[in-house]
Amino acid sequence: MLDQSFSSKSFQEIFDKENRKGTNIEERYKDDFADSIARVGELKNIRKQIQHEKDFDAKKLLYAEKKKLKKERDTLVSDVLDKIADEINSHIINLKLGGNYGGQSYVFEKNIQNFFISKKIQDNINKTYNVKQSSRYAILSQLINLLEDNFPKYVIRTDIKSFYESIHQKKLLDKIDNDYLLSIKTKKFIHQIFTSYNHLTGQINPETAKGVPRGIGISAYLSELFMRSIDNKIKELDDLVYYARYVDDIVAIFIPKSKNIEPVQLKDYKTKLEHLITSKGLTLNVSKTKEYNLLQGLKFIRFEDSTRNFKPKTINYLGYEIGSIKNGKKYNLCTRLSDNKINKYFNKIKLSFQHFEKKRKHNRKDAFKLLSARINYLTSNTKLRNNKDKVFVGIYFSNPFLNNDVSLERLQKRLKWYISRAGLTTDEKQIMLKYSFTEGFKKKKFQILPLINKKYKSHNRKRNDVNNQNNAGILQYGITEINSIWKR
Repeated sequence: MLDQSFSSKSFQEIFDKENRKGTNIEERYKDDFADSIARVGELKNIRKQIQHEKDFDAKKLLYAEKKKLKKERDTLVSDVLDKIADEINSHIINLKLGGNYGGQSYVFEKNIQNFFISKKIQDNINKTYNVKQSSRYAILSQLINLLEDNFPKYVIRTDIKSFYESIHQKKLLDKIDNDYLLSIKTKKFIHQIFTSYNHLTGQINPETAKGVPRGIGISAYLSELFMRSIDNKIKELDDLVYYARYVDDIVAIFIPKSKNIEPVQLKDYKTKLEHLITSKGLTLNVSKTKEYNLLQGLKFIRFEDSTRNFKPKTINYLGYEIGSIKNGKKYNLCTRLSDNKINKYFNKIKLSFQHFEKKRKHNRKDAFKLLSARINYLTSNTKLRNNKDKVFVGIYFSNPFLNNDVSLERLQKRLKWYISRAGLTTDEKQIMLKYSFTEGFKKKKFQILPLINKKYKSHNRKRNDVNNQNNAGILQYGITEINSIWKR
């Protein structure tokens, strides 16, 4: 049975899990973990002494001291978690305004109690209701496979307007309260989150209040829980062969029983889909709602045509623009990066060169090395570390369904434009021009990067070589430093 308690044992599990993911909770909440952090510092010193100690007996004593310090550090961490658990009943969760990223976001007040409580609520909802977000990869893979077959079909692509802000709170909370699946404390803290959110948004009447706070992890689970009944009803629609939703982005594919279906009947697919969504108080985004009649094949979603009055109509979904290109008498499915995704790459290239321009006045060598590392990162692939050590990212792994060079050529052209205007030396230009989006994608060019900046000593350097102790080593920029200027 799931342990939903907000106990020191549960918090210890969260602490260990977050540390494995690379989240240093002690550093994030230094005041609370001041004593355990001191022990961590002593442990680092002991490890260095062990590395350089040659005497066996002395090294044995150091290992014993290391074991003792580790045990003390674990005890000090447990003491902090015990204190949080003891004070949990009197704690009140409050939110505050975050940044505006296409919509107002919210964050928890920064204190250690909120961190552990929010993580435990997420865990309780996730494991109780088996709530999880759909896989982008799985959705796109299935969608592309369906579009490539020869069956006549009718496709609807839409999204929900102001999704997080439109969710009816009472309907969501009534479900949670009436299911009797979550513990009393879990429900109590969820209600506190909505109370604080409604205060910040000026909503007085809980009967009519709308929205889940955008930006906090719990909201993703709550919104998926709210949409579950809607998704299930949509999947029961007549002639529906495929339905997928990624947060608020929706795609539905219908296969009519006959190619000769009347246009009014085709429109009925959208009407029924829209009704099921609006019946729960949500609204479809009209500007992003598109219908694609593919009863006669892919030629109705194509990128270009010799016909003068032809206007390209492609399916824009989850970062891709999906259409077709004529090859003889046949139309082949073609996927390019969406303009929005292309612009994100453009912005990262621009910010990289702007940062170089700013920093080169102080230390040109390091500024160029960082610029080079960033462009290399954008044009190649790597593996995320710690919690995502099986996740590969990069120009290929982040865009695996791309099957056309047009997008890559656009990116390369923009990169060359910046290189030519950055005031680089001839040698620096030669280095930068070696980076290629096309090559990085087609050859799956891969590099291993540390999470944080790391200095690598010469591989010939012996650990106890006194003559080489001052070797500064070669600096390799880590993923954190590389991505620092791109964070929104």
